Formats: sequence, C-alpha cells, structure tokens
Amino acid sequence: MSLAQSAAAPGFGLRAEAQFSHNPWLLPWLARGGLIPWVVGNVLVALLYAGLGVLVGRFFGAYGLFPAPIWLPAGIACVAAMVGGAGLLPGIFIGSCLVNGLFFGSSPGLTLAISLGNTLGPWAGMMVTRAMRPLTGLFTRFIGVLGFILGGVLLHAACTAAIGTLALSLASPMSLAEAYAVFSAWWLCDSGGTFFFAPALLLWLGAERSSAPADRPPGPIDTLVLLGTVAAVAALFAIPGTGRLVRPDAVFLLTVPLSWITLRISLRAAYTLLTLICLAATVGTVLGEGPFQGPAVANPLQSVGLMTVLFAMDALTLIALTSEGREARARLAETRGTLARSMARTENLAREALTDPLTGAGNRRHFNHAGGAVLYKARQSGQPCSLIFFDIDHFKALNDAAGHEAGDAALRAVAKTTTGILREQTLLFRMGGEEFAVLLPCVALAEAAAVAERLRLAIRTIRVGEDHRLSASFGVTECGPSDRCLDHLLRRADAAVYAAKESGRDRVELAPPEA
Repeated sequence: MSLAQSAAAPGFGLRAEAQFSHNPWLLPWLARGGLIPWVVGNVLVALLYAGLGVLVGRFFGAYGLFPAPIWLPAGIACVAAMVGGAGLLPGIFIGSCLVNGLFFGSSPGLTLAISLGNTLGPWAGMMVTRAMRPLTGLFTRFIGVLGFILGGVLLHAACTAAIGTLALSLASPMSLAEAYAVFSAWWLCDSGGTFFFAPALLLWLGAERSSAPADRPPGPIDTLVLLGTVAAVAALFAIPGTGRLVRPDAVFLLTVPLSWITLRISLRAAYTLLTLICLAATVGTVLGEGPFQGPAVANPLQSVGLMTVLFAMDALTLIALTSEGREARARLAETRGTLARSMARTENLAREALTDPLTGAGNRRHFNHAGGAVLYKARQSGQPCSLIFFDIDHFKALNDAAGHEAGDAALRAVAKTTTGILREQTLLFRMGGEEFAVLLPCVALAEAAAVAERLRLAIRTIRVGEDHRLSASFGVTECGPSDRCLDHLLRRADAAVYAAKESGRDRVELAPPEA
C-alpha cells in the first residue's frame, strides 16, 4: 500500500491519534492527532531535513566525510523522533531520500538503504532515551542526559553509520579497515550534527518537563560573561585574521563561560549560547577564518564537530548533576522541615498530655512525673523540697450559684494569679476539681509557708462577677527523711488543707516532715 493509500484508508486518523497520544513529548498540535497534523508534521520534517542536507552539502562538502564532517540533518531526525515518535519517521525517510537521491545523486538502491538507516537510527535512539528517561526532566537528570547521549546521539549515529557503511560496502566493496574508517567518520559526523542544535531545539519545544528551579534572569556579572563570550566568539571566527593568532586548543577554554551560564542562568540559555558558538565557528571555518584554519589542523570542520560534541556533553552533564544536587538539597530541607514540624507536633502533643486544658497548669500526670524527679533530686543532693497544696473555698457553692462558666473563670483566674507570683508555670499543677499543688525545689518549710501566704492574699483579690470573692485553704509540708515517695508529702499537705478548712478556711496550715 502506498503512502497516499495509507493516508486515505479508513480509521487512519484514529490510529495516528492513538499513536501520538502515547508519546509524552508530543507538541500540542501533534498531540491532537488526525491526518492533517500528521501530514503537516511529516512535510515539515522532510523539508527541514532535505534543506539542511543541501546546505551541508553545498557549504561543508569541501571538507569531505559523507558528505561533510557535521551532518546537521541528524539533529532534525533526532528532534522529530523525540517529539513525534514513529509518526514522523516518514518525514525523515522522505527528506533523506530527497537529499541523497536528488542533490547527491546516489543510486536508487543506495538512496533507499541510506535513508532507511537515517530513519531507523533516530527511532532506535528515541526508544532507548524514552526507556531511560525519568518521570520528570530530561536534561536536568543525569539518567536523562545519559539516556539522550546513549540513545539519541550514540546509538542513533551508530545505526545510521552501520547501515550506511554496509550499503556503501555492498555498492563498492571495501576492506575491513576501510569500512571501519567510514563507519567511525560517519558516526562522528552524525553525533556532531545531533549535538549541534537538537538539545537546544528540544528545550525550546518544551521537551524538558522538570520540577527544577525556573530560569532566572541574568545578573550584571552574568550579562557581562554572556556578552564577553559572544564578543570572544565574534573575534575568533568573524574578524578576518584574528582567529589565526589563537591556538586551536585555546578555543576549548570557551567551556568556562559556557559552564558559568549553565550554572548561573539555565540550560536553555547555555545551550542557546552553545548553538550560537557552533554556528559562528561553523560559518567562520567554512569561510576560511578562525583558529581551526591553522596548519596544525587536518580537517577544520571536523574540529568544529569535535568541539560541538565536547561542549554539549559538558553542558548537559553539568546541568544534570547540578540540578540533581539542587533538588537533593531541596528534598533535604523539606525533610528537615517535616522533621521539625513533626518534632513540634510531638512536643505539642506531649505538652497537651501533661497540661490541664482549662487553666494551662500541669495536670496530675505531670505532677507525678515532675514531683518524682524533684523528690529524687532532693534526696540525692540533701537539698530541701516543699509542697504547697490548696483548695478553693466554697467552690461548689460558686458553681451552683453562678454556673459552671463562673467556676471555670475562677479556676483560670487562680491559675493565672498563682503563676504570676511563682514566676514559673511548671511549678503549678491542677490536681483535679478546685485543688492545686505547687512544687518548690530547694525551698524549706518556712520559706514555703511565706510563699503560700502570698498566694492566699493574692487569691483573696480575685472577684468572679460582682458577688463572689475567692479564697483558698492551704496546706504546706516539706520533704523529710522518711518520705520515700511523693504520696507521703501529698497526704500530709492534704491533711493540712483539711485542718485549714476545719479552722475557718482562708488560711495556711503547716505539716512538718515526719522524723
């Protein structure tokens, strides 16, 4: 079936649409599928491939090597396979047939064989690149760059070179050494052509879909480096005679500012600059200018191709490793932030578990934990330790008369007043209901009694509403030699509170430690 018959066959548009929809790199107008986008895409690819082939043959042909040291149409084939998959392979094949059959005058059989290689190579390279490509990114992941280099460049060029060399050897027998020389030269020719502008075109077409940091505008120093690089390239390859004063290997120092732009601005900016460098070097070399035209260089345009490959691999690898480093640091910062938030939530939960939600004072669990630690430290160091226990007087009557909201207000006011005097919130604990306890490390009984008296007087100043003035009954005790646990102190202090209430309330009673 011919191409025209295939295109006219029922359901062809649906098959093309289904084929396009499975390619994640498709351009939007191709992704919609259908016959017209398919035809337009393939015609465009064929014209670009053939046009660049004619341009290369016309201006680069003087430097030899099948038919030039740099085969620019290989970049078009690579991009077409990446963004169109198998759907744009006909355009590559037709473009190759046009340039090889019409412009270079190859025989029909040789034209078809070479064109087959020029079509299968990009397709095989695309398959390898797609298999190795990470979920996000292409040139911003090292594995993505490796996949592009291995598949889109090396395997692509190896396939075209192998099939082309085989076709040439069948048309005109050659020795193994001659075949290897043809294959290696062809391989470098297509690799240089792919590196020349394929990554830049893929970047501008949106094939790089990454979560890497967005491109940032250049700063003053970045602009200076960029303009200086452009001026240096213009001086080397555009000003007659200037480039010949520079050693050929000195051109490779341009990788320094190129790396600067890659790291400081973006890969797209760096590869656009690289494409301009390669274009200037290519045009200047073809016109007989630049460092590569010196007597020490056997094939000037082949040196341009080598420069393109080295610069491209440096830029792609550098941005991939840098991007992965940035993302690793971002993930580390995010992990640290998550850990900090988790620790904060854990601390909040722990604090809530040990805090009375109404008053903000410690709860009974916190009292047992902190009191046990204070008691143990006092026994180990021989320092005194006292406990104040107090109960709000007539609290039930307040609740009955004014309601639970008034009772809650009274508890909060007592806690706030007590904390203000103690200057340390962790010393105050709500033991339940209207009962509170105060731990006083390194404080003897007499001093603790004075603290309790200040608390009693402060609580007397608290009013709830207009009709209710608060008061509290206090029991104070000190840790003694026979006290083995916190309950011993708590029982004595509670008994002292009971004695204070029996004696008329609103007073402080002492419970000396037992011998």
